[in-house]
Amino acid sequence: MKAAVLRKVGEPLTIEDIEILPPGENEVLIRTVASGICHSDYSVAHGVLRSPMPIVLGHEGAGIIEAIGPGVTGLKIGDHVICSLSPSCGVCPMCLEGREYICSEMTKTMSSGSMPDGTTRLRNGKEVIRQLNAIASFAEKMVIPAGSAIKVRDDAPLGTVCLIGCGVTTGTGAAVNTVDIHPGDGVAVIGCGGVGLSILQGARIKGANPLIAVDPVQEKRDLAMSLGATHTIDPFKENLEQRIREITGKGVHFAFEALGTMRTINDAYSILRPTGQAVIVGIPNLKEVYELPVASLFAEKEFRGSVYGSSRPKRDLPLFVDWYMKGDLKLDEMITKRIRLEDVNQAFEEMGRGEGARSVIMYD
Repeated sequence: MKAAVLRKVGEPLTIEDIEILPPGENEVLIRTVASGICHSDYSVAHGVLRSPMPIVLGHEGAGIIEAIGPGVTGLKIGDHVICSLSPSCGVCPMCLEGREYICSEMTKTMSSGSMPDGTTRLRNGKEVIRQLNAIASFAEKMVIPAGSAIKVRDDAPLGTVCLIGCGVTTGTGAAVNTVDIHPGDGVAVIGCGGVGLSILQGARIKGANPLIAVDPVQEKRDLAMSLGATHTIDPFKENLEQRIREITGKGVHFAFEALGTMRTINDAYSILRPTGQAVIVGIPNLKEVYELPVASLFAEKEFRGSVYGSSRPKRDLPLFVDWYMKGDLKLDEMITKRIRLEDVNQAFEEMGRGEGARSVIMYD
């Protein structure tokens, strides 16, 4: 099969013919229909997130099950599935607490570029190829843990709902799961890429008002308005704190950071009203240290992270598909381009320039 392989940080991905092995115990083989290109893929390619190499990137995938390994239950050949970041092992302490979004196996697969057992299903001759998040959706087929294959309704277009595998769940989930937004709460979203726009939509569904989109790119601010924002701010041309207070009076109840920079993390905390919450969704350099202003604690301002939208994949991914099919969650509008696998490097270049919201690789 064809796959896009990253062999060295900072270098273009190479399109190679590689071998995929059959699924092992509690694994499934999927024919990939589509894969979104997520900023986390870009971060691995540029060394912000570290992973062993060579590796096939991609984790925002969707497709159709073609084979099932021993021990798999609840799935069958022909099922339409979205790939979840969490293997949802069901036996680790976090899964047993209903916190599958921080499954112990998920951390392992992210750092090792392998299946939970430490092996991979990809080869180029005798060379072992790693697979990002135990998924590797920048390839025509995937072998993934059965817990990562979330069955969805057959009438949902996989070329669109693939976004729910990562960006949409990370963002929408942060707004509907991580915090408790009430109608009329003020919300600001800093960074209006795929994740930020998904946060914005989750906040809109929860009744946030005002709903403020913060991004320096006019195209993204316009898209945010079409998806439910009540106000937009260009932080490069306007004083962010001043404009937030002009709109809200005291600041926002919830500020979501979706870029992963120390500047924007600080911005999120700075625009809170007393008792407000800053929710960090973007992934900065993990060696960074944030200095929390102690005085703000006595205004009961809170600072927290959100991992994979605090989601329970088997519950939330099909729910988000239903919201899309009903028209409540708008996904087609977030897709800037549909591309071939061979165009992945160009999509990365556009992402690095801050262009567009999401590109989707189509395999059909």
